[in-house]
Amino acid sequence: MSARTPLPTVNERDTENVSDCSPHPRGRVYSRQNIPRSRNSMTSATDEQPHIGNYRLQKTIGKGNFAKVKLARHVLTGREVAVKIIDKTQLNPTSLQKVFN
Repeated sequence: MSARTPLPTVNERDTENVSDCSPHPRGRVYSRQNIPRSRNSMTSATDEQPHIGNYRLQKTIGKGNFAKVKLARHVLTGREVAVKIIDKTQLNPTSLQKVFN
């Protein structure tokens, strides 16, 4: 059994200009275009799904004025969670109050 490293976070452009919810341990944000890969790595359909940390993003289960809620599944445990993704371009002082109150 080999040790696996955490998946890098998605780039904001890849999730419709939204904020990341779980930063990469080194503080870097990657997109599919700039993820370091080995030459002989094989990709599958699940590798191409967007992800944040160790969570693969699945379907949208809710949508509001400045955020979406997506169903996500933990890569290692399979546990399902809801992840709120906030569109920073839609935030203004009024909507910020809604987020933090």
